[in-house]
Amino acid sequence: MRYLITGGSGFGGSGLVMALLSSDYKVTVVDIVAPSHAENLKEIIDHPNLKYLWKSIHDLTPQDVEGHDIVVHFAAQADVPLGFSSPIWTIWENAVGITKVLEAVREVGIDRLLLASSGNIFGRPVYLPIDEKHPLAPHNPYAASKACQEMLALAYYRAYGVPLVVIRHGVVIGEMMRKEIFIFKWLYNILMDRPIIIEGGKQTRDPCYIGDTVNAWLLASDAPREKVVGETFQVSRGKEYTVEHIASKCMEVVGKKVAIEYRPYRPGEEGMRECFDISKARRVLGYEPKTELHEALEKTLAWIKRECIA
Repeated sequence: MRYLITGGSGFGGSGLVMALLSSDYKVTVVDIVAPSHAENLKEIIDHPNLKYLWKSIHDLTPQDVEGHDIVVHFAAQADVPLGFSSPIWTIWENAVGITKVLEAVREVGIDRLLLASSGNIFGRPVYLPIDEKHPLAPHNPYAASKACQEMLALAYYRAYGVPLVVIRHGVVIGEMMRKEIFIFKWLYNILMDRPIIIEGGKQTRDPCYIGDTVNAWLLASDAPREKVVGETFQVSRGKEYTVEHIASKCMEVVGKKVAIEYRPYRPGEEGMRECFDISKARRVLGYEPKTELHEALEKTLAWIKRECIA
């Protein structure tokens, strides 16, 4: 099997790339980050089974996709705060970007297309736990752009038979995580004896360790096609924590306390819940997350100490 991974130099994409290369798969990465700046892939950038296409998904062609069996779409504007200051670009990058990928894929024909979606699309849920059938209710521009991705991809599945598999995530943490994610900022600031900022505090998140997340992607790639194509899977830890509780766990893991600066909720975020039902992923994929929050934070902290603090 040959994989094409959009956004393959990012946090989730690079984790999957390394896992695939370690199993002798051939992988093509498509990313706007120049190869010399792809820090997450620096140890394997010259791997003989890795091809790096330095280009935007907006320029993806059927010829780029041809010869690949599985396409995994990570490329996105992935930061909620940037969605507030640049909503038009966020929607363009995510909604139009997936359309370019879908057009290229449907012309060529592949075994399956895996789409990385987001638990943000639910906002303030109408029932709990949140399963795959819960209605989409995005509460900010970023969430709306991810909901658009799903709807467009599902439309191509229904209209053209594009072999889609949707994987929805909560917040993913671990080595090489994005530094704009609040958990990274908190761990870093606590280490540096700086205050941490909590916007709101009662909203909840379902953090999942990167190793468990990558395993879910591998399972979705290996599962019998008839069991996953056209399906959506909630993939997270399956445990809900308030943002305030996660902050306290960060201080516990670091072993010190710092001041907390409370600020208003982000627009639309008050009442947000991430209480995900992962039973379908367990049943169909054999997915079983193993890393508890405390251990995930410890592993993330060790990486921050090793790689991010001079």
